[in-house]
Formats: sequence, structure tokens, C-alpha cells
Amino acid sequence: MPLATDLLVAGDVSHGADYLDMIDRAAPHVDPDSCLAAQIAGTRALQYLLTGHADDAVPEALASRDIWQRQDSADEWIIATTAVLLRAYAYLGDYEAVEREASRAAATPEVAQPVILAAAHSAQAIARLEFGLIGGAEEAAVAADEVATRLGLGQHYFAADYLRTLAGLALERRDFDEAERLNGRALAISARRQPSAEYLALLDLAAIRAGQGQVHEALAIVENARHVLADWNGVLLDRADELEALLRLSLGDLDRAVNLASALPSESRLLTLARIALDAGDWSQAEEHLASMPGQVSVRRAMAKQILLAASAIERNDPMVATSVADLVDAARRRGFCHAVVTTAPQVTGYLIEHFTRVRPDPFLERLIAAALEARNSEPDRPAACRGLTEPLTDAEWRVLKLLPTSTYLQMAESLYISRNTVKTHLRSIYHKLVVTSRAEAIQRAVDLRLL
Repeated sequence: MPLATDLLVAGDVSHGADYLDMIDRAAPHVDPDSCLAAQIAGTRALQYLLTGHADDAVPEALASRDIWQRQDSADEWIIATTAVLLRAYAYLGDYEAVEREASRAAATPEVAQPVILAAAHSAQAIARLEFGLIGGAEEAAVAADEVATRLGLGQHYFAADYLRTLAGLALERRDFDEAERLNGRALAISARRQPSAEYLALLDLAAIRAGQGQVHEALAIVENARHVLADWNGVLLDRADELEALLRLSLGDLDRAVNLASALPSESRLLTLARIALDAGDWSQAEEHLASMPGQVSVRRAMAKQILLAASAIERNDPMVATSVADLVDAARRRGFCHAVVTTAPQVTGYLIEHFTRVRPDPFLERLIAAALEARNSEPDRPAACRGLTEPLTDAEWRVLKLLPTSTYLQMAESLYISRNTVKTHLRSIYHKLVVTSRAEAIQRAVDLRLL
């Protein structure tokens, strides 16, 4: 047990797991209510946490704590399992469980030590950020940072989480330099010692690169993150798939984006598929995906849903679109979102630039418009806008045009995951922009303009 625990804490997760496996082979001979059983469960919980199996860490940590409480001893082990639970719940995105554990830690004298309270603030910070409570995340991250600085714990294991939070808040403000600086500190703490924390920090770095328009570099970082957890398949790997799906989508790779999105958990899958459908010009399918989402979702997911619904309203020329976007801007102002608003749907980004620059701006709107302009300028180069046309082709129209010489309407619909009616709608728009009236004329005109 001491070897397994020390190896895990030191970051030698593979050898620590080897010793735990040896212990498991002897486990049938261990009294399930003994201190040794509690130690085994607590140490296994730590291993699961470090290797991305946060969902498996929770029951082991709870079992360990339950035994220690019945034994009425070993306060240090109860403290350790509390720290594991806080972080595991945060990695799972269980905001309510993190808040519950943090309150419990503060109210339990033997647990309420400065380092654990700082760890609780840190877990609250990252959980609140991912839930979408921007102000609450900043408050908790600052509290964790203050305690860590006062106690000289800036390199402690929990510091990576509040540093990731501060980096995420900087990204939401689109302060990329500050986000990268803080992310670098989080990586320095977790690299080669805490695989799951290193993995998550790398995904954060990929998101920062994507925000700067460096999508191919972001994809390479996502792949590096996967290698960190390559030996342990766990629930956290879904995060890499979701981020890669969005990066592939930004490059116009619908097939890969759909394949990745289809295997995601329900809420992530529906939001990602809605974004893909909108990119393909199929607002009806996008709205179906959004309507399938559960009623109770996090503030962040609710914000993403509102952005995508506004994008759909723009696509179908809804007469209430101005109201929808205005409501979206008000929600973003109240909740502290900026980066998410201008990067979730290009339709909304374009609408903000085209229509809200004429509105008398307030400070928030000024920042939002500036962010929209910056986001549009940093989008990956895609051959959607071409010279020689009456107006540029949309991304969805460009994909249909590329298939026009070799595919039937049905084949185009199947390849692009849209309906035949949507294909026909895109073709009518393409013919109009090319100033032609038939398929053959469209192909010849596209060849003349070097679009095909």
C-alpha cells in the first residue's frame, strides 16, 4: 500500500497501478470493513482519478470514506478521499456534487484544513466555469489562488484546476496571451505527474489555438492530449472527440465531424450535430436536434442552444430574428459570455457585424462586435467566397457545388447529411449566383471560374 500510494502521488501512475493490481489479487482475504480495505479503495480512487476514470473514482472514494467514518479514525484518509471526490466530480462536470462536497468539507472540522478548502475552491472554480457560471468561477478561482499564494502552494496538485479556470475566463474575454500564460502554468504542474489534469490542460490549449484561428495546430494538440491517456480509456476521452468534431467542422470536414459527434454523450452529441446541420445549411435538422435536448441543462449548454437557435432563425429568414439576436446579446451580457457567442455559429457572428454595428453601442456590445470581427478574420481559409460570382457561395453551397458533376440529388443529400429539398434549395441559390439556369451550365460556369 505505501508503495502504490507513493508512486501514484509522485506521478508514476503505471507502476502504482501495478502494485494496486497485486493488492487486488489478495483482496479476497481482506476484511471489507477493515482499515486496509478503506486504504485500498481510497488509493484505487486516486488511480482512477489520475487516469481519466473519474466516474470510477467516485464510488471507490465514497466506499473508502464510508469505512473510515464507521471506524471513526484516520482523519487524513477522509481528507484525502474528500480531495479526490472534489476533483472527480469537477472532471465529470457535476456542478451540484462539487458544491455539495465543498460545503461538507467547510462544515467538517477534521477536513476543513486550508489546503483542502483551497482544493475545494479550485474544484468549484472549474466546475462553475464548465457549468457556465462565469462570475462564480472567477470568485472561486481567486479565492483558491489567494490561499495557495499565502501558503506557498502555487505548485500543489489542486492549483492546476484554478489556473485552468483563470485561463478559461481569459479565453472567454478573448485575452489569448493571458489564457496561454495561465494554461502554461497549469501544464507545468500537471505534466508527467497527473495524466488526467495534463490531458484537460492540453485540450484547453487546443481551444486557445482554435480561437486564434490555428486550427491545424489545435488538432495536433488534441492528438497529443489523447496520447497522455492512451493507456487508459476513460470517460474524459469524450472531450477530445467533441473538440475535434468542432475543429473538423471549422475546416469543412463534415464526414469526420459527424462520425465523432455520433459517439458523444447525449447533450454534447445533439449540440454538435445541430452545429453540423447548420453548417450544411439544414436549419430544420438543426432545430430537431436542439428540440431533442433535455429541458434542464447547464447554463453553458443553454447558451449554446440559444446561439444555435438564433443562427437557425437567421438561416430561415425568420421575421423575429432581430429580437432573437437581441435577446441573445442580453443573455450574454448578463452571464459574462463573449468568446462563445462569436465562435459557436458563423451566422450569428455575421449578423452581429452586419446589423449591430449600426446600433448605439454600450461597452459590452463594443467588445462583442470587436470580438466578432476578430473571430471572422481568424476563421480557417475555406473556398466559400470566390471572385466572378454575383455574391459569394456559402460553405454549404460550396460543398454541394463540388459534388454537382459526379452525384445525383440523392447522393448529395446522403453525402452531406441533408435532405433532398435542402440540396435543391442550395442548387437554386448556386444557379442564381453563377447566373445560369441548368446543371450543365452551372458545371461549365464553375469550371470557367476555376471553382471546379
